[in-house]
Amino acid sequence: MYGEVFDKCIGCSAKIAEGFVADRKDFLIKALNNPDFLEDVTGITAMNEAINMDDIESLSDTEWD
Repeated sequence: MYGEVFDKCIGCSAKIAEGFVADRKDFLIKALNNPDFLEDVTGITAMNEAINMDDIESLSDTEWD
């Protein structure tokens, strides 16, 4: 299987790899002690905060009224 690298992937993005290589011990301690750390590093947190819920349509399996 082959896929493209996702720039916000908490496993393979360049930001994660660079952060780990720069200071492995500190990076691991932060990742283990803060459940949001990897999402913050990759930008997932900011991306989720930028979502406007009013722009998302809700789909239902019931008919429209």
